[in-house]
Amino acid sequence: FLMRKLSFLRISMSMLCLFLVFTINAQEENVKDESTSKTKKEKKDKKSNNFSKKIWGNYDSNALSKSLSITLAYVSYQDNLLKDVIVNVLFNNEIFMSDTTDKDGGFTFDLKYDHRYVLAFNKNGYVTKKVEVDLTTLTDNAKNEGFNMGKFNMRMLKYVEGMNVEEYKIPVARYYYSDVNKLVVLDRNYLKKRKELLAIVNAQNAKVLAGVVEDENDLDADYNILIRDADIEFAAKDYNLANELYLEALKLKSLEQYPRDQLKKIKVFLAQELSTDEKYASLISQGDDAFNLKDYESAWLAYKSAIKIKTTEEHPRAQIKKIESLENANKNPVVGNTKKKYSLMDVQVNSENNGYSNELAKKYLQGLTEETYTEGSKTIVKRVIVEGEVGIEYKKITHNWGGVYYFKNGTPVNHFVWQKEAIQ
Repeated sequence: FLMRKLSFLRISMSMLCLFLVFTINAQEENVKDESTSKTKKEKKDKKSNNFSKKIWGNYDSNALSKSLSITLAYVSYQDNLLKDVIVNVLFNNEIFMSDTTDKDGGFTFDLKYDHRYVLAFNKNGYVTKKVEVDLTTLTDNAKNEGFNMGKFNMRMLKYVEGMNVEEYKIPVARYYYSDVNKLVVLDRNYLKKRKELLAIVNAQNAKVLAGVVEDENDLDADYNILIRDADIEFAAKDYNLANELYLEALKLKSLEQYPRDQLKKIKVFLAQELSTDEKYASLISQGDDAFNLKDYESAWLAYKSAIKIKTTEEHPRAQIKKIESLENANKNPVVGNTKKKYSLMDVQVNSENNGYSNELAKKYLQGLTEETYTEGSKTIVKRVIVEGEVGIEYKKITHNWGGVYYFKNGTPVNHFVWQKEAIQ
């Protein structure tokens, strides 16, 4: 029994020694792994700090959690938002960050404090412009806050061979932190001085820029024509076509608010199409107006269209019977085919449309030119009367549901004006 007990005791001691050996080795391995990991982390941090110092100087990225955000910023030319403009952030005259404007001319940046930056705007065919953003003036308390530069629009300038662009190598504007306003603001005094100097340069470049001005005038003319045609279709309740024309106008001048407002209205109108009662009321009104003016053909067509919408209504049926009776009672022989001479002697011409009237006179022959064509769900009769250097365009737009609308040089008019001036 004693021998067995001694043997058991020796085995237990051996196992305890073996356990202690493994434990000591494991602890040594852990210490070694921790030491190695710590060394790797120190090397990584050192490398990161070196990169940070190289870019930011003595700036500690962990010390500040705030920055200047540039989010409400876009680039434009005349009335167009400009995409694909390269916006470089220069720091110590080297490119530090870069962005490209999107389809809406927008770009964004977050700039850290304690540095002076220059934003450079580049696009082929345009003069490179620069803006300085000075963030070296922030107080310690201000650095605990985040700031936004606010709404910013860089207006680009077309480059023409031979232009003097030396003055544009200097920033055209400057932003800085104002301790009075507690904001990053535009330096108004700096801007005023720069504008004065740039005005002198632009005056020197006037002859070189003459061709660009002509292009801008052409763009204005194209835009105005699109808006005019869109307004015509809008008034005629052809909202789909008006929508297309307003969108085309926005492509030419993407900053204009008017076509945007019209597109919002169209969206609402398309959501609630013209009701049956509104169509019927419109046709009855047109028929009654034509009947009173003794334009029985137009009145008959309007009443017929009204009956298709409301088949049991008595008024349009009664009016049609009157028209048919009048026609039977007044069957006169047809006058010979004498060519009618059209004149603008008694026509009032709006002075605001003088330019458009002159263009019509150049485009069309003297006298009357009539064109009939279809667009979507409507038929358009266009009559252009030219006398001398003045031309007037009249349109009669008939919708497939029967509605008829009249226009004179793009402005809505009534049936009486159409009969008196366009038909004469």
